Amino acid sequence: MLEGYTKSIDIWSVGCILAEMLSNRPIFPGKHYLDQLNHILGILGSPSQEDLNCIINIKARNYLLSLPLRCKVPWNSLFPKADSKALDLLDKMLTFNPHKRIEVEAALAHPYLEQYYDPTDEPVTETPFKFAMELDDLPKETLKELIFEETARFNTVCRP
Repeated sequence: MLEGYTKSIDIWSVGCILAEMLSNRPIFPGKHYLDQLNHILGILGSPSQEDLNCIINIKARNYLLSLPLRCKVPWNSLFPKADSKALDLLDKMLTFNPHKRIEVEAALAHPYLEQYYDPTDEPVTETPFKFAMELDDLPKETLKELIFEETARFNTVCRP
């Protein structure tokens, strides 16, 4: 697993998908990483000092400190027709500080999703899954061959 990669990154991604489902368009349609960050700050507002402290990269933290303060945009003004429970979940997912984001199990049990949630059918592993073969260190040509073989096998199975 990549160092620094946590479930909170996945929660952010799912939050972006939920927002896009509510609006039928990308929520943070940046052209590059700084433009995307400006879109994020334009909706979430400026991060608090506590939230800035979770940023390890000093240059990134200083960049955020150099920007003018921005206020958070209320979710119901962005998505006026959305269910209030959906907006509550969205707010808990799209939180600047990854340590303050809702955890996976709590998100699944959230009132917006509770009708689909069955804790007995949601296995949780205590240890990260390890692939028998890590693909990161494979030569490019080997990886291309594996992708081609998998695609060919998939096409064979799916053809009538």
